[in-house]
Amino acid sequence: MDVRPEAPAWVGAAASLIRRLPRGRYRATNLVGRGGARPFWARLPDDLGGFVFRCDLRDPITREVCFTGRYEPQETALLQQILRPGLTCVDVGANWGYFTLAAAHRVGQSGRAIAVEADPAACAALRANAARNRLEQVTVVEMAASDRRGAVELQQYDARASQSGNYGLAGTTTVVRDGRRFQVAAGPLDRTLDELCVESIDLLKMDIEGGEARALAGLAQRLGSRRIERILLEIHPQHLRDQGSSAALVLGDLRRHGYQIWAIDHSAVVTRKVAAGRLDVASALTPLVDPAQLEPWPHVLCTLDGDGPLGSARF
Repeated sequence: MDVRPEAPAWVGAAASLIRRLPRGRYRATNLVGRGGARPFWARLPDDLGGFVFRCDLRDPITREVCFTGRYEPQETALLQQILRPGLTCVDVGANWGYFTLAAAHRVGQSGRAIAVEADPAACAALRANAARNRLEQVTVVEMAASDRRGAVELQQYDARASQSGNYGLAGTTTVVRDGRRFQVAAGPLDRTLDELCVESIDLLKMDIEGGEARALAGLAQRLGSRRIERILLEIHPQHLRDQGSSAALVLGDLRRHGYQIWAIDHSAVVTRKVAAGRLDVASALTPLVDPAQLEPWPHVLCTLDGDGPLGSARF
């Protein structure tokens, strides 16, 4: 059992103050959080389940969640609106499990949250987080999502990465240069989901640093039979180019499978308003006509519904 301590009192006090700030939350988080502390158990906000997670303030993502209560507020809000008890979410590139934990809360014991992650250190954190919260609806799959079985070489983003944080792997060498390289098992998600008896997916969340083209090719069976209702996709144009693909090719393939693409506004103003609950996340969505319209770090929602980006998921 992981016996790391609960969050220090100063962390809780700082988080309470930061979450009340009308602006400047991320600046305050980085100023306060870089003071450091031994890894500890932090807690998600109640609307994300109130689950505890392993937190190392050296890791920017766990630090951000610890102090602000959110990571990627737009995607968090979309996940909350789309998922409900009994549904199935597949989180590809789950990292330490922020979205997996949030999904597990929304789908409940009657649903499923499948977390797919290639980084062994991140998988260890994922499993620890799920076990500590007794989330039987969570399944952790340690592999890289790809178009075929085998092994792929990935490398860490940060040479300082450890089992406590700074997770992140990429299959490119022009964006990432100094991280440790190692091989990980890879395989198509269609086959993995068959083995897990997962027929259809209500929400596919994918953030895999340029591996999205190969991962989606490994889902051709379910995409072709329209068994993935919605996809929250983070696109990495430079990583994709390094691996012989592009954002236009990825989105074109999804359109051929019948998806409508919605760009998610990640401007600082919209992020701040959604995080503070002052903007309905649907207002951050616009139909994507031309991939050239994409932001440098694009996030998109893909839906099979014809009546809007959220359709029946709105409540």
